[in-house]
Amino acid sequence: MPDEVTQPPGDLLFDPPPSAWTGLVRTPGDDATTRNTRFALGLPTDRPVVMGGHQPGVWHAGVLAKWYAIEVFAQHAGAAGAWVVVDQSPGAGGVIEYPAFAGDRSHLVRREIVLGEVGVPPASQKPARVGVPPNAALRGVSDGIALVVQLLEHHAHEPTLARQLHGACVELIGRGTGFQPVRLPTEPRAQASGAVGGADKAGKKPVACAQGSVGGVRSLFATDLHTMPAFAELVSAMRADPVSCTQFYNEAAAGHPEAGVRALEVRGGVVELPLWERSGSPDNPGPWQTVNSDRLPDLADDQIVLRGLPMTGLLRRWVCDLFVHGTGGGASHAEAGYDRVTERWLASWLGAEDLAPAVVASATLRLDFSELPGTRDIPAPVEIARARALAHRAAHDPSLLGAADLGSHKRDLVQQMETLPRRGADRAALYSQMQAIRVEAVRLHAAQFTEIQAHAAALAARAGEAGIVADRGWSFAFHTPEVLAQLHKSIEAAFA
Repeated sequence: MPDEVTQPPGDLLFDPPPSAWTGLVRTPGDDATTRNTRFALGLPTDRPVVMGGHQPGVWHAGVLAKWYAIEVFAQHAGAAGAWVVVDQSPGAGGVIEYPAFAGDRSHLVRREIVLGEVGVPPASQKPARVGVPPNAALRGVSDGIALVVQLLEHHAHEPTLARQLHGACVELIGRGTGFQPVRLPTEPRAQASGAVGGADKAGKKPVACAQGSVGGVRSLFATDLHTMPAFAELVSAMRADPVSCTQFYNEAAAGHPEAGVRALEVRGGVVELPLWERSGSPDNPGPWQTVNSDRLPDLADDQIVLRGLPMTGLLRRWVCDLFVHGTGGGASHAEAGYDRVTERWLASWLGAEDLAPAVVASATLRLDFSELPGTRDIPAPVEIARARALAHRAAHDPSLLGAADLGSHKRDLVQQMETLPRRGADRAALYSQMQAIRVEAVRLHAAQFTEIQAHAAALAARAGEAGIVADRGWSFAFHTPEVLAQLHKSIEAAFA
């Protein structure tokens, strides 16, 4: 994959550039597992599939840009677009953060609308019913929350919080594109017994497992994958040799420590596997348990849910021909993405070196706080960081206080210290002289030093508000349809 990272106007991020995506698309596999899995998911078997995914929720604009990029590129490439809803992650989508006023309206604060329980997968929680809070800081935020609440109510009949959230999100996506969501049945499609056309051997039309689609991007849910032939093949390999599965997983994680993937536990001959055991229900929710090798033989496939890495591994091996990550999953330029671990793990464990290539798409949109006069003098985070750094350095570098001679003298002492043993008496004596110089500079220039420290403290006092104004992570529902339409047009232009 090319190392070039392009950042076109409009705060879009693609890696590699859009012009390279077509050449990366893999030829669809012709093996039975691939054909039957795609058919069972309602995806074509005669043309490429481009997909991405995210946890359920009303995401920030960077994730929305990923959806838009899949939709636009699929149209350009004559491919099908797909999206996996990662509904097995504990607590995913359970909170919507928004910028609000403090109680006295004197400053901005972060507040949240709680939709679900932390630690419980949204696939195992009931749909939520919430109200519109009165303290949103911007009109667009207040309007966006009201719309989200309305759409959540519209989808309150869904069986789980995950499906409710994604149903609301799919409707919101169309705001910036004019696409109207297509409602699809929610039951998983029956497995195709060798069929690759429009019906299985019994002549029945299988039912799509997607909840809905918009702009040609078809949605599917991670917790439905247990009905797929590819799932059976992957889990069968784990059942056959769980120790090797875990060993190669941990070696891959250790090979990419920057990805932050936790090693699976090994206790004697019992190993942890990258699986969840499905438990509870929306009527009786509770945390899901990790699966150990001694428990795996007792579990049926419908009790097992893939965790993140095996899920994306399955999708990239059997379901799609190009996978679109955000900056966290792909990070191909920085080599920090968690899917680097997936690639290394499956290659060493199963010899699967032909995963669909991965690319990165993202974007940055920030809310416009200019309607609030009090926000115009909020410093940028980089300005706060510089002031803090200067205050710290001024306490140690006399030159920053205008004491050039003392600063030069201190630098000479530092150079002398570097030539001496670390624990020697001569080095200690020089260090004492250096500290005395620092104290003397602060005494002689106390007014300037105090001013620098006070300025840094004043800016730091507004660090919370600065982070709120600069945050790129607010829900795309808080942006106007016009802003979202411009984001979509920018992505179209990038691929054109």
